[in-house]
Amino acid sequence: MTDAATPETLSDRCPRCGGAFHCGVSDAAPCPCSTLTLSPELQAQLRQRWSGCLCLRCLQALAAGAALEHGAPQAQA
Repeated sequence: MTDAATPETLSDRCPRCGGAFHCGVSDAAPCPCSTLTLSPELQAQLRQRWSGCLCLRCLQALAAGAALEHGAPQAQA
């Protein structure tokens, strides 16, 4: 999602944080989330927990090791 997003383009709601965002999966350009690398384990956890897309901010946080629950303490490795 870019800073130029308008309320009309924020048509989706992130199931993790509740924030509005635009899923770019059907856009002509690649979705910004395609630039992230998520482990196969994390991808499986996300698919099991949620059926839709998460916002880029949450995906970035999860890729960096944040807990699945928004606001929960970070998992220790």
